[in-house]
Amino acid sequence: MKRIYIILLCALMLTASGCAGGSGRAKDPELPPKVEPHTVEEGTFDIDAVRSNISINGHHFDLPQILSELELGWSYRLYNRKDYDLKQGSGLAKLYYKGKEMGTASLENCYSGEEDKSIIYSVSVKNGESDIYGIVPGTSTVEDVEKMLGRPDTVDTMDIPFKHAYIYGLAKGSDETGVVRGHFLVVDFDTEGVADFVSVTYSELTDTE
Repeated sequence: MKRIYIILLCALMLTASGCAGGSGRAKDPELPPKVEPHTVEEGTFDIDAVRSNISINGHHFDLPQILSELELGWSYRLYNRKDYDLKQGSGLAKLYYKGKEMGTASLENCYSGEEDKSIIYSVSVKNGESDIYGIVPGTSTVEDVEKMLGRPDTVDTMDIPFKHAYIYGLAKGSDETGVVRGHFLVVDFDTEGVADFVSVTYSELTDTE
């Protein structure tokens, strides 16, 4: 579980650039049906409720969705595959709204020359203009999160700098292409117990390495 936390944390710290790589691809995956925004009983974690309540810069964001189908005003910049050792089939991208960086997206079905077919399966945000299920970076506290979702399934810690993260849901690890498989939420807290970044992942639960 700690490996998944570190993957998501590092993704937010990378510098964006272009995209490159080799060839070869699997069959295009089918997207699950979109879920209407809804909430569940306080103190309960439900991945469908969480993934249906993503707000980035005041705009509703669906997960998963095809990268090229972002709404008007949105754009993206792909990470360089070679620079970051990204395998064919997976990718990372910075998300922008009217030129302003808003978050990081993890991609599956991402192949060189066909990146527009990539599917956003995970979104991470760390600015106060965004929230995932009402959890706002820089504002929400450990107590706020526990009130909304209850105690986490897993708590991960990092010694330098000291941080801890709450992980809710099922995280299965990475598959052979580097795509993280699972239905889960990560809330990373700073040394004061305030949310530093929030990430939600919703990908097909296939076999992992």
